[in-house]
Amino acid sequence: MQGALLRRNLLTRFLAALALVWAGTSVYAADWYEYQSENFTVFSDVPERRVNMLMRDLERFRRSALFFTGQEETPENKSLRVFHFRDSREFEKFSGDRKIAGLYRETWEGPIIFSRDGDHGISGSGLIFHEYVHHLMRERSGMTYPRWYSEGFAEMLASAELGKKNVLVGGLPEWRLSAWAQDEPLSIEQLLAPPPLAVQNGGNNSHYWNNYYASAWLVTHYLQLGHNAGHPDYRTATANYLKAVAAGENSFDVFEEYFGKPIVELQREMLSYMRDDIHRYKLDIPEYTYSIPRRSLSENERIFLLADEALDFDKPELAMAYLKQSEQQELGWQENLTAMAVIEAQDKKFKLGEKVVKTIGEYGQISHLTAANLARYYLLRLQSLSVTREWSEDFYEQAIKYGKIAVQMGPDYLPGYRTLWTAYQLKGESEPALQIMLSAFEQEPNHLNLNAAIGFYLSHLGRDALAREYLERVVAWSHSDELRSSAQARLEGQQDTGQATGE
Repeated sequence: MQGALLRRNLLTRFLAALALVWAGTSVYAADWYEYQSENFTVFSDVPERRVNMLMRDLERFRRSALFFTGQEETPENKSLRVFHFRDSREFEKFSGDRKIAGLYRETWEGPIIFSRDGDHGISGSGLIFHEYVHHLMRERSGMTYPRWYSEGFAEMLASAELGKKNVLVGGLPEWRLSAWAQDEPLSIEQLLAPPPLAVQNGGNNSHYWNNYYASAWLVTHYLQLGHNAGHPDYRTATANYLKAVAAGENSFDVFEEYFGKPIVELQREMLSYMRDDIHRYKLDIPEYTYSIPRRSLSENERIFLLADEALDFDKPELAMAYLKQSEQQELGWQENLTAMAVIEAQDKKFKLGEKVVKTIGEYGQISHLTAANLARYYLLRLQSLSVTREWSEDFYEQAIKYGKIAVQMGPDYLPGYRTLWTAYQLKGESEPALQIMLSAFEQEPNHLNLNAAIGFYLSHLGRDALAREYLERVVAWSHSDELRSSAQARLEGQQDTGQATGE
């Protein structure tokens, strides 16, 4: 009893000292709320009426995408999260540009949308809808699509226009068509077999990919909607072709076989369609009328959420600026305090963490977020030693202990798994590391970063046959040239090794 009282007194004095250090720090703050619709979670300080409009647009766009693809209307396993800002200055702290309407990011806690309030609404950025289509395709389909089709289909749906009584699919993606101001659309052959990254448009990758997406939109648009303008109906051929490619056929080699004509002939049809017959398809999708409940976020909860996303954006100074505004001793303070210790530890500053660990105690009553932060803190201490080839069994055991607590208490929180498997890897315990990775995969099988981590680690261990399916998903899904190229190189290396050994 006396020991517990002493720890509380120490914690009180420690927090009071921290308050003196942090006094005067200022970050924009307002009342934030969490809103829940069937398939989206929105965190926002925007007036409730406008948040409701945004969420109803998102739900309606989602229903349009499912209806167009013939998918069943069932709730998602995990809500996509949206951070919607009233203040463009605060939005700019994350985006780096207050002029854009929004952006989409893959994080270890799942995909997120960042958007700012304004007359444009969420549909002001087709890029957000584009990425959300990718999210739906991964969640709803077990197939791995060729890149040109995946990007073209996302562009086609992303240009949807949400009217009062209907939704029009198939409009022009105006954010892409600037690519054709200077160059002609890429041919179907160029889409099926793009050149190496180093020679794409003389090295100007951004211009090349802008044209690639626009051209992929044109081909996909023709294959899916061209029959409405009197052209041949290629929908069945397209479906059979995609299944063949997903089963391992080369997307270029089998194209003419499944479409029943030379590529150059289909190319002529498509260009004729582009000149005269671009068709939009009307969907009767009613407005989303379900209630959208909201709850007020505590100040510490708001701070933790924004600080956590700042770290995802690789902005530790911004994260710390938020965390220093935490309300001490209030609910959520423990999570925020340990998050600060992690940020300090990333710079190899461990004194704050040492004090935090003592005040919290060996176990105490902690959440999965606190446990994940403590595991991360000890992992960073361990990694700092490994640079000089030193080792601390105590740091290792603490990282494992708190990592296991985080996973047990928060089974859908991937950062906890990630810290745990990294600690095992650092010690060379490959089997426990793989078990934790695969446990995380059971929770989030369509997570891009998780597939990359598993694929590269299996490849590192020489288990190429097991690595292949994960690396193929990375190649198909990633928008990062570097990540996609690394995965492709591993796959090609596996193929060369197999041929050399006669496999």
